[in-house]
Amino acid sequence: MSDEDYRDVPRKNSEVRALAARVRSFFGVADAEHVDVLDCASRSEIWTVKGVKPLRLDTVSDDKMAGNAGLTSYDGRTIVIQISRRIRHDAFLGDGYARNTTAHELGHAVMHFEKLSAGAVMARRTSRNVTPKWISAYESAEHHARVFAPAFLINDAVARTLSSVDEISVRFGVSRQSAEIYFDQIQSEKDRAASADYVRRVADEVISSMSPKQSPLTFMSDCCSVCGQQTVFPVGHKFMCRTCDTIYDRFQDGDLAE
Repeated sequence: MSDEDYRDVPRKNSEVRALAARVRSFFGVADAEHVDVLDCASRSEIWTVKGVKPLRLDTVSDDKMAGNAGLTSYDGRTIVIQISRRIRHDAFLGDGYARNTTAHELGHAVMHFEKLSAGAVMARRTSRNVTPKWISAYESAEHHARVFAPAFLINDAVARTLSSVDEISVRFGVSRQSAEIYFDQIQSEKDRAASADYVRRVADEVISSMSPKQSPLTFMSDCCSVCGQQTVFPVGHKFMCRTCDTIYDRFQDGDLAE
């Protein structure tokens, strides 16, 4: 199995973003506009799809990372995230790529514990991972993590008020590539919602056009014997006054109601 990418449980982008939101809540940053990703990665535990697991963040010298920006593995007891010294330094200064790399590895920890516990090492290449053609995007562990990272770093409610990729990138301290991924997904959701509204509106119009038209209410020429108004109309085999709601068993032609 290639360590560039792994085939994992199929997940929609919306499902991945929901997992990111849950982890934000676990770390107590659900409503935060700016997430301190290093602080989160330095916690002793993390929520995963397989329950809460021990977590450790290690900073490794750049030369020992061998072309990797980040690595996530499992030592039999603890999920271990490794980032290079340069990535940690840059993330501390707010660099989007470095912050994104750290969140990317948190995504592997959250979603891919089964693979990690089986010995897989999730590596984020500095030159970008290559996904084999036989792995679909929704099954790709790397795709999952790429979607997870911006969803974890971006406050969804605030982001939906912004109108461009650059605004999102600057506002939340994420790489432009991650901002593009997030922005495209939000736009797709808006387009689907607009399309669904249009279909519902057309369906309602069709149903309305097919519904039988109600005939206007026709009143009899005689007046109601109770209220004296000329508002008596037939209801099946009976008669009713619309003004006072009196109901008659019969109403003879030319006679007042009894």
